[in-house]
Amino acid sequence: RWYVEAMSVGGFVQAFFDSLLIAAATMAGAALIGIPTALGLRMGSPRTQTLLRSVVVAPLILPAIVSGIALLQIYYAAGLDAPLFGIIVGHILITVPFFIRTVTAGLESVPVSVLEAAETLGASKARILFRVLLPLIVPSICAGLAFVFIVSFDEVTMSLFFSNPEIMPLPIRIYNYIEFSVEPVIAAISTILILSAFVLVTLLQRIFGLDRVLAK
Repeated sequence: RWYVEAMSVGGFVQAFFDSLLIAAATMAGAALIGIPTALGLRMGSPRTQTLLRSVVVAPLILPAIVSGIALLQIYYAAGLDAPLFGIIVGHILITVPFFIRTVTAGLESVPVSVLEAAETLGASKARILFRVLLPLIVPSICAGLAFVFIVSFDEVTMSLFFSNPEIMPLPIRIYNYIEFSVEPVIAAISTILILSAFVLVTLLQRIFGLDRVLAK
C-alpha cells in the first residue's frame, strides 16, 4: 500500500526526476572539472600539483553548511534567479573532490612504462592521452561518476539553500513531508532508494570490477 502511496502523494515522483536531473548535471560538471584536474595532479609540475591539491582539499575541510552559505551569498550578490543552477553548482563543489581522488587513484595505477612505450613508438602527447591513458582509467572514471551520482542524489545541505516549490530534490521533499506526517510512505521511499543504490553498485562491480578500482 505505501509503495503505491509514494507514487501518488507528496510530489515524490517529480522530486525523484528533479534529483535525477541534478545528479546527471553534477556528474557532467564533475567530469569536466575533475578529469583535467586529476591529470594535472598526476602529470603537472610540482608547483601545479601543490596548487591543485590545495584547491581539491578545500571543499572537504569546510563544513557543507559553510560552503552553502558562501555560495548563497555569491548567488544573491550576482543577482541570479536560477535555483536549479545554484543546486548543481553546490553539488559539483562537494562531489568533485571524491571524483578527483578516484580518478587520481586510477592514474597512479597506470605503469609509466606504458606511456613511455607509446611515446617511443612515435605517439604524440594528445594521442597518448586519448588513445592510451584515458581508456586505461575508464573504470576509475565510471566509479568516480557513480560516487558523484550517489552523493548528489542524497545531498541535503546544499539543496536546502536553493530549493523552492518548483525545484525540490527528493531528500528535501522527504524532509518537508516528515515535518507534517509520520506515515510509513517515507519508509517505502527509503527502501526504494537503498535498493537502487545497491543495484547501481552491483552493476558497477559486475561491469568494471569496482572492488579492484577502489583497491587502487
